[in-house]
Amino acid sequence: MLATGFDALTGALTRIDVRGVGGVTIADTWADGALTYLGVAVPGFPNLHSLSGPGSPSVLANMALTAEQHVDWVVDLIIALDERGFRTAEARPDAAEAWTKHLHEVADKTLFTQAPSWYMGANIEGKKSGFIPYIGGFKTYIDHCSAVREAGYSGFVLSS
Repeated sequence: MLATGFDALTGALTRIDVRGVGGVTIADTWADGALTYLGVAVPGFPNLHSLSGPGSPSVLANMALTAEQHVDWVVDLIIALDERGFRTAEARPDAAEAWTKHLHEVADKTLFTQAPSWYMGANIEGKKSGFIPYIGGFKTYIDHCSAVREAGYSGFVLSS
């Protein structure tokens, strides 16, 4: 089976008209590659939480378990917002840039980045090449997410 045209991890959001602050589209935001914080949040898109998307372990782990972890984490965030009187959570650009840099540093230690595969977006003409999922391990990813939660959702701007 050959999956041509399958825009893994980003296509589900870039092919619809998702707009953030100032009306910018997520497709424009990701024109130079997906930028997320922990694979669940995008700077400029408050309260948009992507499950099993770019920057998360998603396709490199058990999808049911990663989806469950994402849902639980986002629900905890929503509860924390409500308890603290906030209404929005938006990933800080510096946090997303640091996470995405970490994602690429980990991926560059593997052979995955050496092949023009869909993991790299190579099957989509015009898509900027770059490793998309987090390959650092599901447990390591959970630890990162837990640390962010325990630090009061560091890396996010919480506001009302």
